[in-house]
Amino acid sequence: MSKRIDEVDKYYKPIKKLDELNNILFWASVVLSLAVFYENKITLIGWHEWSSVLFIIVVAVHLLLSLYLEFLLVPLADGKRRKQLLSNSFGIPLTSEKTQEYYNNPLVPSIARLGANLLENLLFTKSISSRMASKERTKVLLYFVIWVLALSWRSTELGLAVIITQTLFSSEILALWVLIELLRHQSEVLYNELYNSFLHKINLENPNGVATSIDALLAYETSKAMTRVRLSTSIFTELNPTLTVEWNKIRKLLGIDNEPRE
Repeated sequence: MSKRIDEVDKYYKPIKKLDELNNILFWASVVLSLAVFYENKITLIGWHEWSSVLFIIVVAVHLLLSLYLEFLLVPLADGKRRKQLLSNSFGIPLTSEKTQEYYNNPLVPSIARLGANLLENLLFTKSISSRMASKERTKVLLYFVIWVLALSWRSTELGLAVIITQTLFSSEILALWVLIELLRHQSEVLYNELYNSFLHKINLENPNGVATSIDALLAYETSKAMTRVRLSTSIFTELNPTLTVEWNKIRKLLGIDNEPRE
């Protein structure tokens, strides 16, 4: 059995590390905003002089790191992944990075292989984003309960209520959950549409089939670019064995394994 190789993954590793750092910076900014709000009650020497400065620095670094990720590292990695998908689908080396056992179907390089590769991608995306959405719902519910309790408590100061509200409705909590739900929904819709194309034996090599595959590819890439959601590596690792078995069953069910091999 050949070993799985994914040389494109090296572009995503720094993104994962910087995402973790950025998440730490976000919560540090929340803590510092609370510290600045209650600075008169903190008796540490020099705190009054440095609290606001430290808060500004953390917020600025968080912003710059977010921009660096969103406009440089993530587009670069996604571009490499997209080129590798097309290289595998059509047998053309658009990129020097290689993969092995990343896409798993026996189809020869063709628009049909692109459709099968995309169907496999969508299976993993919808499953992983669904698990991510489930976890985010729990987190958002917890934060929402805290927010409601804070607003309901008469002794809660207005400034504190503003900080809690700003945290809840930030891109790290509520907005992130909405984007994950959007990616989950769109990947499920695209998966079902492409699945039905294979199920009903639509000829993917004629103009209608080509248009179907290209439309699905563009819709998938647009969804990823619009939501900017990075799929969880830990959830992928957890689900990969189960999803691999499921994909093998789907290939046989749809007759993909009966197509000519390279």
